[in-house]
Amino acid sequence: MSLLESQLGRLRGQTAWITGGKRIGRTVARALAEQGVNIIASFRRSAAEARALVEQCQACGVQSLAVEADVTSRADFERAVEQARKRFPEIHILVSMASVYWPVAWEQISESDWQQNVAVHLLGSFWPAQVLVPYMPAGSHIINVADACVTARMRKRVLPYQVTKAAVAAMTRAMAVELAPRGIFVNAIAPGPVLPPEDFPPERWDAIRAASPLNYAVSDEEAVQQFALLVLYLSLTTGATGHVFPLDMGENLG
Repeated sequence: MSLLESQLGRLRGQTAWITGGKRIGRTVARALAEQGVNIIASFRRSAAEARALVEQCQACGVQSLAVEADVTSRADFERAVEQARKRFPEIHILVSMASVYWPVAWEQISESDWQQNVAVHLLGSFWPAQVLVPYMPAGSHIINVADACVTARMRKRVLPYQVTKAAVAAMTRAMAVELAPRGIFVNAIAPGPVLPPEDFPPERWDAIRAASPLNYAVSDEEAVQQFALLVLYLSLTTGATGHVFPLDMGENLG
């Protein structure tokens, strides 16, 4: 058995909770399911997509469940956890991927822009962790999703998004300190352009990708697969906690 096979084999039989299971989350869930990880996918509006994801994971030979949950509400997420624990008493991996994104000019940033970004990115990463930690044994992993603005350059017209994603990176370090005595690992991924937002102009997306000084054309599919591979690593590592791992396709170079 190779080193990679033996390490991935440690995941078999574990249970992962994934918030924000659309788009990139689907690939992450399938990647974990292919390694024998049971999947709980929580959703807020995309019920049909969550159920389709459950079927795809079950086809990998694992147990899977879709539960409705508002990650911005502690009470609602707690209700979802009580429902899920009837089938899955322990959670070993939490991947917090719920996110919102829209461009807004400086002069037009509103209270609502701030409230939604804070609620989804900060509270939406904190409440699931706080509620699930009592059911996570030592050696479990929490994986948050920050943004490449933490390690690379800032972009215009997405100020509330970038500020709250940078706060997720800071919270990851703080959570790692809080949960270290429990033996729980907390890390984050800081992705650059992985997939374009829905209804995003293709020419603008091409320009964003072309802005990297790295002379290598990364396809959307390749970027998503790299993200999923990093999740697999962070679901296994016992050598790092409190770190933010960049996946910026070379944006950090300038």
